[in-house]
Amino acid sequence: MRDVLIDLGEQHGRLPDVAEPSRHRAFLTALSAALLMTLTGAASHSAPATPVIVPARLGDNMFVEQDRLYVVSSGTGPRDAAVQHKIVSSYALPAGRLLSRTTVAVTGAVVQVTSAGDTVLVSYQADTVGAEATVALAAGTDRALWRAPARLLSVDPRDGLVLLRQNRPHPGDLNWYGVDLATGRPRWTFEQPAQGYTTEAAYLAGFPHRLITATATGHLEVRDTVTGTLVSAVDVPAPAEWARRGVSVWTAGDLVLVGGLGGITAYALADLSPRWHSSVELSGSWVQDCVAVCVFGYRGGVRVLDPVTGRVRWAADHWTAADPAGGYLLVNGNEGLEGRYPLAVVEPDTGLLHGDFGEWRSAGAVRADGTIVGLRQRLGDDVVFYAMLNPATLAVRVLGSATFVSGDCQPTTDVLVCRRIDASVAVWPLTES
Repeated sequence: MRDVLIDLGEQHGRLPDVAEPSRHRAFLTALSAALLMTLTGAASHSAPATPVIVPARLGDNMFVEQDRLYVVSSGTGPRDAAVQHKIVSSYALPAGRLLSRTTVAVTGAVVQVTSAGDTVLVSYQADTVGAEATVALAAGTDRALWRAPARLLSVDPRDGLVLLRQNRPHPGDLNWYGVDLATGRPRWTFEQPAQGYTTEAAYLAGFPHRLITATATGHLEVRDTVTGTLVSAVDVPAPAEWARRGVSVWTAGDLVLVGGLGGITAYALADLSPRWHSSVELSGSWVQDCVAVCVFGYRGGVRVLDPVTGRVRWAADHWTAADPAGGYLLVNGNEGLEGRYPLAVVEPDTGLLHGDFGEWRSAGAVRADGTIVGLRQRLGDDVVFYAMLNPATLAVRVLGSATFVSGDCQPTTDVLVCRRIDASVAVWPLTES
């Protein structure tokens, strides 16, 4: 079937009143039916997509990865006990098939779950003042393989390595660890300088292969995260402001960006050789790799720098985030319609507006073909329409609707995973229904 473009409409008049549930429900039912009939050509020959339902209760947490869904629920024992036993149920995506149930003892809320082979890794709050810990368990058991007083950052199954960072509740040095996945034994440790900052870089298959460190005194280092060895180091001029206000470090492509109130200096990630300097300040800003170098202010606004020269290509006061998508930038803003700009598409070299997607919002990562999953939910509704958005053509290909949804929806390449009003988890296929 060829693609069908559907415009859910600019808002004309008022939306159904949330206080009128019967009229509201009728409106949504009719709209869903109309969408499905248009997409399939004949509703009698194609029923709406039926989601896979994964059981969950109020208070359970879900974590979604490309090929895994984890539901964390309370086990037996009092909820206010010092040590709580949680059950981590692992499901395969897109099928939603139960893989294992793993019991883990924790002292606080679970903040992250992942797995590598037959090992389940869980990060949790270790106390009430901010410390975190990670435990590795044999999947489907309650057997802890190892435990570390640090938070999980990433796993490299190929090298059997887990990258951890120790978060301390009080100011001071932070420790980074590369530990063996099977045993938890440290392969290397690195203590972040007290007046410095460290960040990850050089991601490959989701794992960062470099750590970048900069200190207020101007010392820069690049370390290999698999071996912990020092790859390169250099001392650069350090403005006095770095000692008072701190130094910021970001990466974009093959660049390391270091600076603060005195502007930005770019260095090559490979050997820390200097590339260019810009007067654009890093203090109070954050950087996003957007094919170019996008420097966003924390209060909004962006300066887009050429990655080769550091020259400002263009600037805008309202954009707050940007993602490369099909030769364009998919951007969000903080003003305009209802206090925000609609999801828009701009030319990356000039910042000129190519178009927008109205009330649709993007979710998940940009796909290999330049499209991205779009979600649309009216205020107070329990129906989420999902579609494929094409920034190049501005086409919206509606795939279906997720019903009885509480609002927490996360897409993968293949499915849309949402919490439902009854607290269960539903998995919808990202195919036309």
